[in-house]
Amino acid sequence: MANLTFQIYLSYSQISIFSSSISQPYNDWSDRNFTQGFSWRKGSVSFRALTDAGNHKVNLFINEPSSDLEDHIVRAFRVPFETSDGKIEIAGISDSTPLEIPPGKYSLQVEFLHLDDEVMPEINIRLNKGQTEFAILKADEELILDEDFDLKAVPAT
Repeated sequence: MANLTFQIYLSYSQISIFSSSISQPYNDWSDRNFTQGFSWRKGSVSFRALTDAGNHKVNLFINEPSSDLEDHIVRAFRVPFETSDGKIEIAGISDSTPLEIPPGKYSLQVEFLHLDDEVMPEINIRLNKGQTEFAILKADEELILDEDFDLKAVPAT
């Protein structure tokens, strides 16, 4: 069961998670960021959503055990994430939800669920204390898996 469920408006096919203290929290996307499905730098990560724009339901899980990926998950990533003060935001370009979590290092897992024309698109976000490696856990045909990750995103201007 999710610790928190909320709606967020996404645009430009991205959802971002970042430390609230970052002055330029959104990332530019390189060609490789686009094909790998995420743009990462310390304190800020954006993920490529399944839709261009619209309201999305977000299910947030904090320090809950992750299970195997279910069949209805189309695209999933795991990346390291760290917050020094525990103040983070989950955001689209024009909409943001501020949150407070315990400071520290996290394994951040983002899962995009299968799209259903009659239901709002849904995203699971899992923040579990601890360190992790970068991984594409599940990919659809739009992602390219056989290249090195680009982990040097720069702030969007």
